[in-house]
Amino acid sequence: MSEADGAFLASLAEPERIHFRHLALVRPHLPTESQIRMLEGLARSLASPRLLTLMARTPHWLAHWPILLGLAENEATPESIRRDLELVVSLFDQMRELDHAGPAERNERAEGVKALYSQLDPALKPVAKLLAKQLARTVSATGTTQELPPLPSVDADWETLTTPPPPLPSPLAALIPAPREDRLERARSAAQPDELLAFLGDADSDLRRAALQNPLVSEDLVCRALAASGDPALCEEVYAEARWYFREPVRECLQEAPVCPPGLSRRLALSRHLVAALERSPANRAGLRRIASLFTQLEEEEYQFVTYWAKRQAPHLLRVVKYFWDRLQRRPAGLGSTQPERGEDGRWATLEERIFLATQATQEEQLSQVLRDPDPQVFRLALENPALTPRLLATALPALDRERAERLAAHAAWSADPIVAGALIHHPELSEPTLLRLMARLPGLKPLLGILGDARILHLEVKRRAQESLRGLYLALGPAERVAALRAFGGDLLRHIPQEVLQDEEGLQRLVSDRQLDPGLLLRLARNKLTPRTVLGQIAGHPVLMAHAAIMSELLLNPKTPREASIRIWGLLSEAEQHQLLRSPHLPAALRSLI
Repeated sequence: MSEADGAFLASLAEPERIHFRHLALVRPHLPTESQIRMLEGLARSLASPRLLTLMARTPHWLAHWPILLGLAENEATPESIRRDLELVVSLFDQMRELDHAGPAERNERAEGVKALYSQLDPALKPVAKLLAKQLARTVSATGTTQELPPLPSVDADWETLTTPPPPLPSPLAALIPAPREDRLERARSAAQPDELLAFLGDADSDLRRAALQNPLVSEDLVCRALAASGDPALCEEVYAEARWYFREPVRECLQEAPVCPPGLSRRLALSRHLVAALERSPANRAGLRRIASLFTQLEEEEYQFVTYWAKRQAPHLLRVVKYFWDRLQRRPAGLGSTQPERGEDGRWATLEERIFLATQATQEEQLSQVLRDPDPQVFRLALENPALTPRLLATALPALDRERAERLAAHAAWSADPIVAGALIHHPELSEPTLLRLMARLPGLKPLLGILGDARILHLEVKRRAQESLRGLYLALGPAERVAALRAFGGDLLRHIPQEVLQDEEGLQRLVSDRQLDPGLLLRLARNKLTPRTVLGQIAGHPVLMAHAAIMSELLLNPKTPREASIRIWGLLSEAEQHQLLRSPHLPAALRSLI
C-alpha cells in the first residue's frame, strides 16, 4: 500500500474502512451475483457520501439496475449525483408507461422519453443504453453515445474518486442572501434533509430554534442532529419545544445523546421509569412505594409529559398525577434533597458483598451498579434478580461489552422480552447470527425500520433480511392498515421499500386525500420519480401546497407530473423562483419548452 493510500484510509472512519476494502477489492472486476447483492445492500444502506460517490463513479456497477436504483433512493447519496440517477430511473419508468399507453397518448409519451434521454448526464447515457439492451429494448445507433469505459485498474486515485461533487444550489438558493434574517427565514422553510441537519447543528442558537420549528423536520432528523451535535444547548432547545417534548422517540434520543446535560438526562429517566411503573399497575406494597418514590423525585417540567401519557393511556390515573402535583406545589422552595450523594466508585469491597447485592438489590441505582461490575459472575447473577426491569436493563445496554451483550442475547427470558430485544439488536458489537435470532423475535414494522436506519449495524445480511421481512409485513396489511402505516412511518417506508409503497396507487390516493398529511411525506412523494402520475396530480391540488415552495419545486422537477398541473404550479411561483428553476439542469425539457 502506498503512502497516499494509507493517508486516504486514515481519513475514513472505522466502519467506512471496512466497506471501502470490499469496494476496492471488487471494483477492478466484473461483479458476480453474490457481489451484486452485496453492492446493492451497500448502495441502499451506506451513510457515507464518499463511498456512495465511489460507487456512482463506477459505470459497470451502475449497469446493474438494483445498484443504480439503490443509489438513487439512498438519501445519503450526494444531491447532484442522486438527481442524475433519478433521471435514469424516471426514463425507464416512462418507457414502461409508454408500453401500456393507448394510441392517443403513445406519440406524446415517446417524445417525452426522447426529451428525457437528451437530459441525461453524458456519463450515464452508456449506462442507460446498456440497461435498455438488457431489457430487450431496440436502441437506434446515433453514433453519439459512447460505450461503457473499460474496467478500472487496481491502482486508483481514491481521494479524487470519493470526493463528492459540489452541492447543487437549492431551487430557491438565489433568494437567500447573506444577512442573518434571511438565514433564519431559510431555516424555517428549508426542505432538503442535509440543509436541515446543517441548520440543526449550527453554532447559532437562533438558527437551531428556527430549524426546530420547520414543519418538514422529522423525528429522524432531530435524532440524527442530537447524535452528531457537540453542543449541550441543542438538547435543552429540543426539550423546550412542545412539538418534540411529548414524542417518546425524541425523548429517548435526547437521553442517549452524548452531550445530554446530566440534569436533563436524570429528568427524562425518572419520568420514563415512572411511566413504566404505572403501566405495570402493581398491586403489591413494594410497587406502590416505588411509584410514590418516583413521583416525589419527579421535577415540575416532567409533569406535563406524565399528564399527557395518563390522558392517552390511563385516564383513571389522572387523579393520582394531580395529587402529587399538588404536593409538589406545596413543597417548600428551599428544601434540598435528603438523599446522600453517591461516590464515583460504585463497586463494593469484596466479591461476596457484590454477589449478595446482585441477587438481593431492589433499588435501581444498585442494580445499575451491579450490571456494570467487572466480574462476569456478578453480571450473570444480576440478570436473575427479580427486581431487574426490562427498561433498566435496556438503559444499561450501551455500556455492555461484546461478551456481556452476547450473554444477555443468549438468556432465555431476557432475549424474549420485546423491550430488551429491541434495544439489544442495536448493540454495535453483536455477531450476525445473534442479530438474526433477535430480529425474528421482534414484531411489527417499527423494529425493522429501526434496524434498517441504524448505521451502527454493519452486517448486510441482517439488513437484507430486515428489508425482506418489512416488505412481507407491509404487503400482508389490508388497505386501511397500509394507509395507517404510511401515516405513521411514511418517510421510512418510502426510503426502504419504495417500490412496494409506490405500486399501491389506490392506497397513495387515499393517503394524499388527508388534508392534515405531513408535508415531509408529500415532499418525498413529489420528488420520487416512480410516484404514479395520478398521485402527483393529486399532490398538485393539495391544500398544503401553497405554504411549501419546496413541494412545488419538486413537482416541477419531476418529469411525470401532469402537464396541466405543472403549468398551473408554474404560474403560482414568483419571477425570481421561476428564474432559479430555469437554471436547473434537471427541469424537464417538455416543461421548459412550454414556458
